[in-house]
Amino acid sequence: MEKALTIVGVVLAISLLVIIHEFGHYLVARAFGMRVLTYSIGFGPVIARWRPKGSETVFQIAAIPVLAYVQVAGMNPREAVDPHDRGSYQNARPLARFLMIAAGPLANYFAASLAVFALLAFGGERLDASARAIVGDVSANKPAAAAGLRADDAIVAINDVATPTWGAMLDRVRASNGQPLRVRYTRAGEASEVSIVPRPLVIEGHTYFGIGITQRAQYRPVTLRRAASDAVTRPAMITAEIVQMLSKIFRREIKDAQLMGPVRMVQETAQQASKGWRDGLSAVAIISLQLFIMNLLPIPVLDGGRLILLAYEMVARRKPNPAIEARILAGSMMLMLGLFLFVTSRELWGIVRGLFGG
Repeated sequence: MEKALTIVGVVLAISLLVIIHEFGHYLVARAFGMRVLTYSIGFGPVIARWRPKGSETVFQIAAIPVLAYVQVAGMNPREAVDPHDRGSYQNARPLARFLMIAAGPLANYFAASLAVFALLAFGGERLDASARAIVGDVSANKPAAAAGLRADDAIVAINDVATPTWGAMLDRVRASNGQPLRVRYTRAGEASEVSIVPRPLVIEGHTYFGIGITQRAQYRPVTLRRAASDAVTRPAMITAEIVQMLSKIFRREIKDAQLMGPVRMVQETAQQASKGWRDGLSAVAIISLQLFIMNLLPIPVLDGGRLILLAYEMVARRKPNPAIEARILAGSMMLMLGLFLFVTSRELWGIVRGLFGG
C-alpha cells in the first residue's frame, strides 16, 4: 500500500512539472496579449470547468488528472486567422512568440532551481567524504554482510588506524589489495571487531576493492544565501552533466544505454522517494531539468523545433510555409508518438516478465 501511494505521489509530482511547464507558456502568452482559449489539467472527459469574469480563458480539470496543456488561439499553422486579430499567436511579433515558446522549458528550469533551494534551505547540505563512517545499507552476499555489519554501525578503525570519516575508511579499504582487514566498529555504544576480506570491483574500467556497504546520509545546515547561490549554479551543472551524458549516448560511447520512458521514470523516482523526502525532491529536480532539455531538442513538435522555426523567421523576416510547417509538425508528432508507445510497451513488458519470472 505504501509503495502504491509513493508511485501515485511521484506521478502527481511529474504531472505538476508538466503543469508548471504549461503555466510558463500561459503567463508569457498573456503578457504579450495572446488569447489563451483553454488551460487544462489532465486529459479525457472534463469534470470541472470555469472561466473567470472578464477572462477569455477556460480553465478545466479532466477525468485523468495527469499532465496538462494550453491552447493558444492561432497556434495551428493551418488555422484560419483574421489578420486584424491582435490576440492570435500568428499575429504576435516573432520575439513575443519566441519568448512564449521558450517560457515552458524555462519554467521547468526555474522549478528545478526552487527544488534545489528547498533541499538546501530545509534539508541542509549532504556530507560525503567528510562525514562520519556510519553504515547506511549492507549489500547481501558481500563481505560486510558475511562479517555481520549492520546499518547504523560506526566504523572507527581499520587495522588499528583510526577512520574518523567515510573518506578515510574508503581509503583504507581500497588500499587493502584484497588483504584481510580488522574492522573495529561501534553498535549502540558497544565496540566490536571483525575480520573482513575486501573484494575487487570494476567501475568504468577501474578496479577498486570494497566490502559491500553504502554510506548513511548525513547533513549539515547551510545559510539561505548559500542555498540561493547553489540554486543558481547547481541546476546549470546538472544540465551540463545530462547533456554530456546524452552526447555520449549519441556517439555510442555508452553502448548499453536505453531510452527512459514514463514507466521507468516513475519507477526510479519512486525508488528514490522511498529513501526519504530529500532523495525524492532531488529526483524531481533532475526530472524537471530533463524536461527542460528534452523540450529544447530540435524536433519540430517540441518547443526546440518551434524555436528554430521562429529563429528562421526572425532572421529571414518571413514565416515558413504554413502547409509545409503543418506537415512537418504532423509527421514529427507521429514519430514521437510511435517512439513513446515503443518505449512504454517495452518497459511494461519488462515489468510483466519480471512478475512471471520470464
